[in-house]
Formats: sequence, C-alpha cells, structure tokens
Amino acid sequence: MRATAIALGLFALVVLGSGVAVAHGNHATATPQVSTNGTVVVEEAVLSMDGYLVLRADDDGEPGRVVGVRPLDSGRHRGVTVQADAAFWSKVNRSVSLWAVLHADAEEGDGFDPAVDNMLRWFGEPAGQRFSVARGDRPASVLTRGAGPLENGTLPVVAATLPDDGSLVVYAADDGTLGRALGARSLSAGRHTDVRVSVNTTGLDERAVVAVAVTTDGGDGRFEPGTDATVHVAGEPVASRYERLPDGRDSVRVNTPTPAPGPGSDGGDIDRSDTAETRAETAADGAWPGVWSVVVAGGVVAAWLIRHLDV
Repeated sequence: MRATAIALGLFALVVLGSGVAVAHGNHATATPQVSTNGTVVVEEAVLSMDGYLVLRADDDGEPGRVVGVRPLDSGRHRGVTVQADAAFWSKVNRSVSLWAVLHADAEEGDGFDPAVDNMLRWFGEPAGQRFSVARGDRPASVLTRGAGPLENGTLPVVAATLPDDGSLVVYAADDGTLGRALGARSLSAGRHTDVRVSVNTTGLDERAVVAVAVTTDGGDGRFEPGTDATVHVAGEPVASRYERLPDGRDSVRVNTPTPAPGPGSDGGDIDRSDTAETRAETAADGAWPGVWSVVVAGGVVAAWLIRHLDV
C-alpha cells in the first residue's frame, strides 16, 4: 500500500506541475456585457477536440434552444465572438440570460447539427457558463488574458469597450464581488485594445485574484470611487477576472484574436484560431497535446513505481 500511495502522490505532482490547462478541461466562460446587435464576446473557450462554440437560451437554469454557433478548432481560445441569430436578438428588449457552451464535432465538415454534435460536459455539468447580455445603444465589455504577472505594477487588458467616457478599474475580488479599488485608467467612450492599468499592489497576495470593471465618468475626467458608476447588466458588473501570477511566470499562451473590429459587429475581436498557423501554435504551447502527454507519462511512472517499490 505504501508504494501505491507514493506512486499516486508523485502522479498528482506530475499532473499539477503540468499547468493550468489540465484543470480547465473542455469549458467556456463569458461575463456580463452590453451588445448592440447580438454580437457576444466569449472570454475563453478550451476544446480538447475540434468542435463548436454555441450560444443557447437559458431554460430554467439549463442550456435551452440554440441561438448562435461558430466552429472552433481544438485548443485554448480567448476573446471569441459569436453572433446571436437575428430572429432571436430582435425579441430581446432589455437583457437576456444566455449559455456559452461547447459541442463536439461528431462528423467533421458536415456543419453543426445539435442532434448529432452533442454538448460536452465537465464533471457532469455543461461545458460552459450562463451569463447575462443587455441590449443597448452602445456596447460594453472587457477582456483580460485571464492570468499573468503584474509587470511593473500594471495589469494588461486585451480589449475593452466603454459605452461612455469612463475608466477601467481594477478591484480586489472579494468572494465573487468587487472589493477595494486597486487602480484605474481613464478612457474615452469606444473600443480600446492593449491597455495597461496601474495597480497598487500593496498588501496584495502574490497569487491574488482581481477583477477589471467598466465604469462611467461622473464628469471630472478621472475615476472617483463612490461617485463613478460601474456598468451593470442584470445586477452584475461588466468585469473580467484576472489571476495574478508570481513575477517571472505567465499563463499558458492562448489563441488570442487579432484586436481589430469585425464587420457588422460591436467591434469585437476577430478570432483567427481556425487557421493552420494557430493550430500549430496551440500544439506548441502545450494547451492540450502537451498536457495530456504529461498526464500519460505520469500514469506510466506511477504504474512502474507500484510494480517495483517494496510494499
């Protein structure tokens, strides 16, 4: 039994050492946002196989009917845009709950068929997330890389769209809510890319979780806590989570879309993750093939130890 315990312990260390991607599994995440034409920004999608990123209407807390879809190749993608069906979006007056979920591609090249291309699951739950989207005259959203160091005391924001002049504000994440403000960057209304926000790291844990939220300006051109309003959708802030990693470390590289406005969209990112170039990049980054190689290798080592160590 001692040999088995040691081997399993080593296997766990090997898996944990392989990085964040193992824990991710097949999943998609999205945050509250405002859209003008039904274009939705999905923060992250991780697929272990070629498949589909699908928007589904909420049905009593479960993914309901399909209202939007786009294909994705295997790997990890960030900042993917999905267009909701025009017929569905035309009936949205204020806000709506949607699911961003992943489906397998059962028969490659035949197009999406929900009857065949089944929804993927992660630990028994849908491989995705429910989130709120509001219909508005001007879009609002924010997208970070999800994890990384605070280089020179600044947090990188991949893209953000402000409905009015305002700020991107970094908050300590306190049990899923916005805690104390750690820093802000004033911006004009519209879409911005590759923005860095200064952060006061005093008292901030080396691996702290923070959130970047969109606020509107009270009229003085700079962020004023307690005065400038955070943009909310269905009672939730328009914000993106960011996990601080120790300096010198970085998250697994992702297929981040080219930060340029797409035609007919809210100016969301154009995702190029379905190209051969980014497929090779994903494999090189170890987002999936590398991780599972480590897992398999760990299993082999554990099995060898169980056979050879004294019980």
